[in-house]
Amino acid sequence: MKPDLGAFPFRDRRYHFSGVGGSGMTPLAILAVSLGAEVTGSDRNLDRGLPLPSFSALRDGGVRLVPQDGSAVTPDLTAFVYSTAVETANPDFRRATELGVERIRRGSFLAGIACARRAIAIAGTSGKSTVTAMTAHVLLEAGFDPTFLGGGAAVRLKGAVPPGSLRLGESDWFVVETDESDGSVAEFAPAIAVLTNLSRDHKEIDETARAFEALLEKTRERAVIHSGDPILERVRCPDRLPRIYAAIEGVPTWAPPDLMARSVRLSPDSVRFEVDGVEVSVPFPGAMTVENALLAIAAATAAGVPLERAAAAMASFGGVRRRLEPIGAINGIDVFDDFGHNPVKIRAALEALRPKGSLWVYYQPHGYAPTRFFRDDLIETLRAVMRPNDHLLLAPIYDAGGTTDRSIRSEEIVEALRKVRVDAILAPTRAGAALEIAERARAGDRAVVMGARDDTLPAFALEILAALEDRAGSRGETRSETPTTRPAR
Repeated sequence: MKPDLGAFPFRDRRYHFSGVGGSGMTPLAILAVSLGAEVTGSDRNLDRGLPLPSFSALRDGGVRLVPQDGSAVTPDLTAFVYSTAVETANPDFRRATELGVERIRRGSFLAGIACARRAIAIAGTSGKSTVTAMTAHVLLEAGFDPTFLGGGAAVRLKGAVPPGSLRLGESDWFVVETDESDGSVAEFAPAIAVLTNLSRDHKEIDETARAFEALLEKTRERAVIHSGDPILERVRCPDRLPRIYAAIEGVPTWAPPDLMARSVRLSPDSVRFEVDGVEVSVPFPGAMTVENALLAIAAATAAGVPLERAAAAMASFGGVRRRLEPIGAINGIDVFDDFGHNPVKIRAALEALRPKGSLWVYYQPHGYAPTRFFRDDLIETLRAVMRPNDHLLLAPIYDAGGTTDRSIRSEEIVEALRKVRVDAILAPTRAGAALEIAERARAGDRAVVMGARDDTLPAFALEILAALEDRAGSRGETRSETPTTRPAR
């Protein structure tokens, strides 16, 4: 039986986090330290010597980093917490099994903490990191002082600690992103649940729908549901649970919206719309930004924030790292970094970034199993969204190590895309990809780095910007814009 993590104090407890450098593990380990626990952490990328920002944040947050060789897993541990990237053959996992140490998945550990608080749990297969950060931002601006834990690092969220995916608040409110990939979303018992959308992602749709239903069964106060997402109609909501339906005007709905985004205006760098006559402005592009902002406003109003105050807060939202994150611009060529890694996310990002000129898309598939799972959907999505003047540079599939079937390769995807007339090439090296973009991109074009799991992708987006700058200098061109650097963490 798993311990009730929310019911007892963390002080004098000892946890080891394996895979601690992951985007979901890093803030959770720091949160455990802040609650009074002693925490050690290991990660294969630490053993590889990669200088990732998450490792500095963990050390600063009081987590002691150790090799991933099983040596930190000792009989006196309260529990062994592991990410989904940690396989049973991992030395840490094997040692915990041998010693009989309690093993807890990251999502289950987080659900236990959230259950003891007045949580707003954000669920969905796309957009949930942004909705989580938006909701926390609105509650903070409204004086609610929430704790926040998201799957992405929020930019300029007041009081957030590095890398930005954690904020410790004084109130009982806890805005938290859930995870359907490991099924732990079904273990949350929040005050308010938010369902953004449902698509075939880590699991088949019916399995994810059942997990969402389990979340709603445990929700105590209210649900916020996007009724403009057709597949969410499959998710049964208990009759006892009050709900707020939200949707965009003109989009078919399966339930009448209580909140509707009307008069939507999209521009290359922002969106504007109205909710019940109240104007909303968000400084990020794309129709999905409208959906995300509407759902965050609905979540905030469910928590008691007045609509006018929630709407006003959106104008100062700073975004989430790697979610349509602008990296900089040189001579009219914009560079972005995005987490898009499945067909739905890729389509939404590319449609939002659509430039006057061409799109240069560097995409790194985030694993062999996901690539095999999405192969046909990915090819069809890219065929539909890529225009004749757009260019796809497909990197080799990201290999995180461990035991997996490596029979699928990026070359196979490139060949299939060329058959449907997508301008796709294999990009075996990043240096070559950066040079290709720098040589051929022109004013009005946009370049975007896309992919998940690999924490070195943001640095590559900066390398593309540097290559564009170097190329402009070698041509003797006058740089029309100054490179934009990332906001301080």
